[in-house]
Amino acid sequence: HAEDFRISNGKHNALSCYGEPKIAYCITQSIPCLDSHRVGAWSETHSSRDWRRYYIILSHQQDSFNESIELPLPYSSLYDYNGICLILCSTFTDASGVHDQYLAGGYLTLYNSKRIFRNGIYELELRSLQPHAPRSLNEALEVIIAEDFNAKPKELEELNRLLKTNRKQMRGELFDTPLDRHTLPFIERTIEELKRKSGKIFLSLKFEFSRSYPHLYLPVLFERPALDARKAEQWPEKWNPVDEMYFKMTRNVRTADMDRERKPNKDILDKLKAIISRPSGEIMSELDGDLIWKFRFYLAKKFPESALPKFLLSVRWEYPEQVTQAIELLHQWPAIDPENILELLTKQFPHSVCRKFAVARLQSATAEDLQLYLYQLVQALRYENISAILAVRPMTAETAIGHVDTCKTDDAVVAPTDPAIDTSHASTQETTKRTVDVLRGRPHDIAASLSLADLPWDMDLASFLIQRALQNFETASFLYWFLQLEANESTPSTPMIRKMFEGVLQRLLAALKHASPTQRKWFEDITAQQEFLDNLNALLKSVQEDSSRRTRKIELLRARLKTNDRFSSLFARPVPLPLDPTFIIGGIDSDSATLFKSTMQPALLSLVSRDGEVYRVIFKIGDDLRQDQLVLQMIQLMDVVLQKEKFNLQLTPYKVLAASCRHGLIEFVEAISLASTRQEGSILNYLQHCAPSPTDPLGVQPKVLDTYIRSCAGYCVITYLLGVGDRHMENIMLTSEGQLFHIDFGFILGNDPKPMAPEVRLTKAMIEAMGGHQTKLFNEFWKICLTAFLSLRRHANLFLTLFSLVHDTGIHDVARDPSKACEFLKERFCIDQTDEKAAFRFASRLTDSVKAFVPEMMERIHSVVQVCLLRIIRSP
Repeated sequence: HAEDFRISNGKHNALSCYGEPKIAYCITQSIPCLDSHRVGAWSETHSSRDWRRYYIILSHQQDSFNESIELPLPYSSLYDYNGICLILCSTFTDASGVHDQYLAGGYLTLYNSKRIFRNGIYELELRSLQPHAPRSLNEALEVIIAEDFNAKPKELEELNRLLKTNRKQMRGELFDTPLDRHTLPFIERTIEELKRKSGKIFLSLKFEFSRSYPHLYLPVLFERPALDARKAEQWPEKWNPVDEMYFKMTRNVRTADMDRERKPNKDILDKLKAIISRPSGEIMSELDGDLIWKFRFYLAKKFPESALPKFLLSVRWEYPEQVTQAIELLHQWPAIDPENILELLTKQFPHSVCRKFAVARLQSATAEDLQLYLYQLVQALRYENISAILAVRPMTAETAIGHVDTCKTDDAVVAPTDPAIDTSHASTQETTKRTVDVLRGRPHDIAASLSLADLPWDMDLASFLIQRALQNFETASFLYWFLQLEANESTPSTPMIRKMFEGVLQRLLAALKHASPTQRKWFEDITAQQEFLDNLNALLKSVQEDSSRRTRKIELLRARLKTNDRFSSLFARPVPLPLDPTFIIGGIDSDSATLFKSTMQPALLSLVSRDGEVYRVIFKIGDDLRQDQLVLQMIQLMDVVLQKEKFNLQLTPYKVLAASCRHGLIEFVEAISLASTRQEGSILNYLQHCAPSPTDPLGVQPKVLDTYIRSCAGYCVITYLLGVGDRHMENIMLTSEGQLFHIDFGFILGNDPKPMAPEVRLTKAMIEAMGGHQTKLFNEFWKICLTAFLSLRRHANLFLTLFSLVHDTGIHDVARDPSKACEFLKERFCIDQTDEKAAFRFASRLTDSVKAFVPEMMERIHSVVQVCLLRIIRSP
């Protein structure tokens, strides 16, 4: 019981608490006279807030359900005496600190009595470990083995019998009857009732042999002949005549006529909907691919947006006849929004048919929409045909844009022959590399000669970006800065990829320089932008290198801004601001320039236009702003998505531009931190001071209060979805108009330097500004949160695609484990759950944040630390 954890030495302590549970697991071996029972290291799942139920998938490949386990050993290394041990563990916090708790456990062999790898969902009984009081996972394992804690509920005979029969039914081992739809729900309810009455802990564990073959009912022969390793590596590369014959019989022109008229029945339609609703990045099994191909014409008519990526994944691009049929269908594919096309530019779609089709459909995107995704489009160049891009010479505007003939040579994404190139993207090229023609010794471009010469989509991504840059200066400016960052910085790119970015950058500049007088002026503007930031960077570095106190450095900064001849000559002609090209810089107000009190001491500058308009920016040196830039891009995109649905959350997506991995610009928004509102007494007092209204109950103008509630709700949802960490009252800001917003996104995707940080940052002070948690305003806040969450959830695939395109950029929290970045987003967006379950889950997280005690304690500690740091900084 939960209260049992609060009793220590016979005394009840209300401050004692227990952590969220998680499952620790390892592979075991049960061999007589062998002391060691563990194979490999212990692994752990993520923590769960639900003590009652926990789901796990056991598979040899990653999957997305609730939590998946990847076996650390190949099947060829597993014997019938191998099993899996699962331990429910948690932490217990009292006055003496945090202690590990091992609550319950059990084990199960991986193979059944017939020596077949287990398949289906097993309800495992976890027996209590508290009487044995193990002090480590290894001790808990020894107890489980010694006490024979077999996880199958054999003592509950009725439950065990029903579970076994249910597994057979789910695996298709029993004949289907019309009564199944009546009896199966009753059996499910009976199983749940028996589990509840038993009073025991159960863990749901799903076994899958692999993604391609989830159901494999073959006995295992535990004898492995020695194989030549070189031969074993060559076998996957061999041409499979069975595959070719199968596709010739099922995917030919004759069957295409039948496929045009196919319509799925209800069961097949449900399967098709389940397949096309899967998030981007997931691997499609051959069975699912066959089903998609069979009903491709139906899907193109009924579900064009969600079915397009899945259809292209179902195509076997090494077979020219399939390529021809795919091209014919793509000609007829209905128009879809550009945001749904971006997935075709990920590394999962290496063939040029997919990529050039995507570029052709992106032509309909407006300049504003294109700028929302421009950073990801630049990163997608990594997965293009690098050799073809480098083959275009940036000599004139005509060659910079690229001829149609040049683009037609790009038949597939293949690895360049340069020995300096890294093979980190080899997996994306495997599909095109292993073609039937290569395996038979034919030229690699034979498939292109059959179909691609007739393609109407004759432009690659690099040429498309340059073409659009020649039509809009803002696009040209941002494209320049994104390209030069990749071309000149030590991002995790191979020499060949960096050379490719440099080549596209030179093509862009050449296209601007040799085009019309308007584009030539744009070229001069971009050159002036680069000179402006270079001069500013050199000036700020010289100021920071001075060993004087902050006040002396501010005087030095102002003096050098006044006397710098380079700025005087540079501003002789207006310079568009790189951060916001619509603002034209006429000069810098040196008298208002200052340095912040933080460790890096970034500069706050007031840029003045010829008309006297002021644009305040923060110039930061020493920090990599690419992660902040990515998060602010996501916030801006979420704001656009919500605004299209007529849902205004009063967000503040201020602008950030990383000019390099070490310096950049940030738009300054006039606001104070929530920590500073304590000088007014509270957040509510601050709003009353800024927008008083004696006639309203809370003393604040209704518009300002509504803005505060909406923005607070919006950022609660956004920071939860993106997993923004290190949230405290110093990096949550508030404007005088009531707009609340977050700054400093150094930790995202669930990373947080503080222990036991809540997933949503909602403090008592923030709630009191709404009148308390029992008011109509707070109920309205709840409704806004849930509405925003469900609205953004409908666009989850877009955000997954955008994050998958930045996997290889080296952005700090994405680079830690790129595959887990998208898995984290899937978990936060609740991809596999209904709207009702997803809303309930988010609401529970929001409730937990309100009840959280530890964050309040950490906030006080943070305030004390900040005071100490300020004293150190101020001291000489």
